[in-house]
Amino acid sequence: MRYLLPLGLFLLLPLSGQAAEPFLLKNGQRVLFLGDSNTAAGRFIAYLDGYLCTRFPKDRFELINLGLSSETVTGLSEAEHPFPRPNVHDRVARALEITKPDIVVLCYGMNDGIYSPFDAGRFEKYQQGILQLIEKIEKAGAKAIVMTPAPFDPKPLKDKVIPKNAEKHSYLRPYEKYDDEVLTRYSEWLVTLREKKYIVVDAHAALLKHLEAMRKTDANYRVSGDGIHPDSNGHLVIFLELLEALHGPALVHEEAGSHDAGKEFKFADFVFSSPLPLPVDPGWKKGVLVLERVAERANRFRLRYANVKGKLNLLEQHNVEQDKKTETLAVVDAADLAKGVDLSPYKELPINRRAAEVGLLIQQKRKLLDAAWLSHVGHTRPNTPKGLPLEEAKTKAAVLDESIRKLCPPANVRLRLEPAR
Repeated sequence: MRYLLPLGLFLLLPLSGQAAEPFLLKNGQRVLFLGDSNTAAGRFIAYLDGYLCTRFPKDRFELINLGLSSETVTGLSEAEHPFPRPNVHDRVARALEITKPDIVVLCYGMNDGIYSPFDAGRFEKYQQGILQLIEKIEKAGAKAIVMTPAPFDPKPLKDKVIPKNAEKHSYLRPYEKYDDEVLTRYSEWLVTLREKKYIVVDAHAALLKHLEAMRKTDANYRVSGDGIHPDSNGHLVIFLELLEALHGPALVHEEAGSHDAGKEFKFADFVFSSPLPLPVDPGWKKGVLVLERVAERANRFRLRYANVKGKLNLLEQHNVEQDKKTETLAVVDAADLAKGVDLSPYKELPINRRAAEVGLLIQQKRKLLDAAWLSHVGHTRPNTPKGLPLEEAKTKAAVLDESIRKLCPPANVRLRLEPAR
C-alpha cells in the first residue's frame, strides 16, 4: 500500500499569464524543429506530441524533427572534430521548401562556441547565424520560436575538462567554464530577442535552476552523463518551458465533491469522464516531477473531496455494475484530499495505463518519422543512419497513429473513497 505525496506541493494557482493567453498551436498546423543533437534526440518533441494527442484528441498537429547531431548555425568547427561540423544554413532553404511549416522551433549554441573560451568573433558569427536563420524562416511565411541551448555541465566529465590556457579545446576536451563564460552569454543574448517580440524558450536557465535545486539534496545529481546531452529528466524540463511559452493549458480534469458533515462518512463513489493525462516517461524521477510541478504546469488531473477526516483509502473500481472489483491505489489524508490529490502517478488506473500506451506508440512513430524526414531533406553529416523512404515511413506511421487516435479520446474513471481501517 502506498501513500500520496503531500499535496501542499501542488498548488491550485494558475501559472502567471497562462490563463489569459490562448494556446499558440492551432489544429492542422505543422511545427518544424531545427537544432543539433539535443533536438535530434527528440524526447521533448515526443513529450509535446503526447501532450497534443491526449489534450486535443480531435485535432491534428504535425511535428517534424530535423535536428542534426554536430550541427551549428555558424559553420564553425574545432580542428579535432572528425569532420567539418554541418551548418544549418546549407539545408534550411530545402527544409523550409519541403516541409512548409507554420512554426519553426530553433535551438543552437552548444556546438557554436566549439567548447572553447569565449571569443568575440565566434559570438558575432553566432548572432549573425541566428538572425539570418530567423529571417529565412520568416521569409518562408513561418513563425520562429527561439530556444536557448541546454547547459554544458562539467560535473560528469571530471578530468576531461581543461583550463583556459590549454593548447586546444574541443568536444573531447572542453573548456572547464564553457557554460559560465560562453553558453550563458549566448543564452542571455537570445533572451534579449524578446524585446523584438520573439518567443524565446529559455531552456538554459531552466535547466541550470533545476540542477541547482536538485543538488541541494543530491550533490551528484545530473541530467547529462556527458555534460552535453540531457536525459529524459532534462528533456522534461525543456518540454515544460516550451509548453509554457506556447501557453499550453495544464488542466486535464479536476473532479470535486463534498461530504455532508452532518452524516457518518461510509464511502463516496466517483464516476466521471476525463481526457487522458500526459503520458509519463518511466525515466522521470519522482523528485523531478515534484520540483518541476509537472502536475500543476502540464498535467492537472485531480480529485478533491471536502468535509471528511482522518485517513481514507482511495480505490479504483474496475466495474461497479458487475463484479465490483476494487484496487487500492493509496491511503490519503483528508487534509490533502480537500486540496486535491494528483491522480496521474497511479499506474493501476486504466486511464493512466491507456496514456502509457499512447506514449510508447508515439515513441515508435517518432523514431520512424524523424529518421525518414532527415534523410528526405538531406544533410552533409557523415555516418548518420539513413531512414526509410519518407512515403514508406508515413504509411507505417499512419498505422501507429490510428492506434494512438483510438486510445486518445476521453475515458471513464471510477473511484471510491472509504475510511481506512
